[in-house]
Amino acid sequence: MSFSDWRENPLFDFLAKVQRPAAGSRSPYLGSLFALTAVALGGCQSLPINAPTSRNIVKASTGPQNTLNYSIVELDAAVAATIPPRNETGLVRMAAFANTSVPPRSDMVVAGDELVISVYEAGVSLFGGAGAISAASVAAGAGTSAAHNITASVREDGSITLPYIGRMEAGGSYPEDLAERIRARLSQYSQSPQVQVAIDASVNNTAYISGTVVKSGRYRLTSAHERLLDMIALAGGIAIDVNDAELYFTRGDVSTTLRLADLRAEDQANIQIRPGDRIEIRKERKSITVFGATDKVSEVPFDAMRLTLAQAIARSTGPADSRADARGVYLFRLEKSADGEAARPVIYHIDMMNPQTYFVAQMFQMQDKDVILYANSPSNLTQKFVSLVNMLFSPALGVRFATQ
Repeated sequence: MSFSDWRENPLFDFLAKVQRPAAGSRSPYLGSLFALTAVALGGCQSLPINAPTSRNIVKASTGPQNTLNYSIVELDAAVAATIPPRNETGLVRMAAFANTSVPPRSDMVVAGDELVISVYEAGVSLFGGAGAISAASVAAGAGTSAAHNITASVREDGSITLPYIGRMEAGGSYPEDLAERIRARLSQYSQSPQVQVAIDASVNNTAYISGTVVKSGRYRLTSAHERLLDMIALAGGIAIDVNDAELYFTRGDVSTTLRLADLRAEDQANIQIRPGDRIEIRKERKSITVFGATDKVSEVPFDAMRLTLAQAIARSTGPADSRADARGVYLFRLEKSADGEAARPVIYHIDMMNPQTYFVAQMFQMQDKDVILYANSPSNLTQKFVSLVNMLFSPALGVRFATQ
């Protein structure tokens, strides 16, 4: 604390009176008191405080130590009514994945797929069995033949091997195109064959979801073009409170995170999932931190999607009556711009002695990692000094100062 800070303290007036005792009197404690005062003026370490005063905060904002270039904003109804942009950094970065090209279809046959090829025959049958019927019966609508199912694995080079056909390329084809090529090849050996191809299992056309979901695992992508929230729903939803859930997304070698509670179905950040995408849901509780002249320095978690300033102050037990300056409540926040990038640090000033402030506090929405600071009252230092005088000298001297 500087000398000018002491000059504004009531303690200075008291010392001025002590050094001018009544004529003919002499205080036995005067020399010791001056010595103690000199120590106090030389540095305030002997009278510790757990938070700056309002004057310290305002002075620091205009001094050379303000290297972060923060500003102090008076919190009023106009500021509280301004809704901050919801496009937080995670949402913006997630939305950027929407610009990545997505295949028009998700059922392309690729290496590693397991195929089920169903062959229907009429007349002369290659695969035999009671299911084969005459072509005339089929033409007359008397019935259809039973299918002969063939399973095939797509090798790394994209090829498969089928009876009577041998090796043929399958990778890069869609099921109906591959079925037509197989039908054409079988027509050389079978009468009026019909072929259907279905992808029974696919490793490449899948996405992965893990973490605090009901059922983590590998999920195949379909022609429904699943989006981010669709995949979470397929996994049975999250197993924790959505306000505590953080989504960690990876595509290729690029990753980003966002608060799951911030994501809406209509958001651009609700991107279409591509093969190989990985989604992990982690538990990361949103919270604010409280410091200064309060009964308990604490971290206050969000247990709801929204938390107002009034609720945050109440849950943090508020400013301590014996130490805090009710006119000096400050909220520290890293404001984000509309594109989600960190812009500048801001300190909001709240005057709890103004009745209107309590309405404003109900309007102002808290954000994750906000910090509330209850400034120390200037009289707090005086009270500590009186206690020190009582301990070192005489309770009577402390009483004399307190009554003056």
